Amino acid sequence: MQITETLVYPAPIEVVFEMMTDEAFHSKVCAATHAMTYSASVSRQSDGATVITHREMPTDGFPEFARSMVGRSIDIVETIVYGPPGPHGTRIGEVSITMGAAPIALKGDIRIIPADDGTEVVIEGDLKASIPFLGGKVESAASPSVISGIHKEYAVGLAWLAERGHVDED
Repeated sequence: MQITETLVYPAPIEVVFEMMTDEAFHSKVCAATHAMTYSASVSRQSDGATVITHREMPTDGFPEFARSMVGRSIDIVETIVYGPPGPHGTRIGEVSITMGAAPIALKGDIRIIPADDGTEVVIEGDLKASIPFLGGKVESAASPSVISGIHKEYAVGLAWLAERGHVDED
């Protein structure tokens, strides 16, 4: 199942990339997603960065058939590997999200692109459940949680930027 979300932050690309590679920012995102436990780490390379978050998430909102497969909580590991800056500071990262022992994962990319009104962040990925006969049903059940997580990260990002003087003037 293809997932595509486009977010616009009211800040220059350098500021948005710095935010998206900040451990404290990712810790706030984990807390905002109601993770039971979490950790965030960022390692910087000379021209890129790797962001890894681990979250133990409750499965209360999962449909019963999905909760019966994963239990009361699920361990989610998100890894983003950003490459070097491209033209105008554009960044591209490879995204991988695994969900514990569940046979479901998201693979895709994140693009951080300068825009007229700030910076666009485009997340595109393929959410895939490797379960015979039930894969599509599991993907449909999981996709709202993935999209909700993206939107919560966006809300945390807007607040993060506002705290640092980057406010949308609309």
